[in-house]
Amino acid sequence: MYNSPQYIFNQENLEGHAQDLSAIYDQMGKYYEGVERANISLLDEVFHKNWFMRDTDTPKEATLNVENKQKFIDRVRNHGPYLNYAKHRKFANTGLANGNLAFVRINKKSATSFFLFKLDGKWILMDKLWATMESQSADQNRSLDFFSVDRLVTEYFEAVKNSDSKTLEAILHSNWDKKTINADNHFKITDKNQFLQNLPVDKGNIPHTKLMSMDLYHGKLAIVRVDFTDESSTSFFVCFKLNGQWTIAGERSSINKTASNSY
Repeated sequence: MYNSPQYIFNQENLEGHAQDLSAIYDQMGKYYEGVERANISLLDEVFHKNWFMRDTDTPKEATLNVENKQKFIDRVRNHGPYLNYAKHRKFANTGLANGNLAFVRINKKSATSFFLFKLDGKWILMDKLWATMESQSADQNRSLDFFSVDRLVTEYFEAVKNSDSKTLEAILHSNWDKKTINADNHFKITDKNQFLQNLPVDKGNIPHTKLMSMDLYHGKLAIVRVDFTDESSTSFFVCFKLNGQWTIAGERSSINKTASNSY
């Protein structure tokens, strides 16, 4: 006899999950309406102050383009409205972690992905990532790209475990950052220099049991989800191919611990 329902069919959990999805879709709808109609107030509402857009829409895709909230809003204000911006876009995938971190993929011709964090009980857009259509050569190199990204993320874990700042310096992009939220709604942003200067000394804190999955977009962008099953925590790694070389451009994490022992 069960003392309480199991998580997966606990009605309270199911209702909470449905409410989160509804709120996330509502925020995404406001984003697309804000761009299509150049409604700046909607964009200001749904974007976190530290929102950024990243893409490789640069000459020969050799560099990473990074645009902050204000620059994006100014561009929409000056050049909008963007008629039919939302046309034919569809929700392709939505993933949740610990009820406070979400990943959303939108499909059209290009692939666009978003991260949202639940801060003070409200879902808010934290990042936008996108990649243009793949070329025939990119499609032919798909298996190699999967292998390269898998090796890159594995190398990251090994470097963190060994406090190997030299390797991390090489595989993390200069604009890399880590955004983390934990069980008590504590939100933190760490830039590359801060991360390298504060690598963990107690290597026993690095979790070992993990599940990995990867989404690859047009041979240019990869989102790797890593679930640490022994700690109920999740990290998403953002990887871009720049000038033919894969690099880690960011990490988004949800940690099922409190602020006193999460960092």
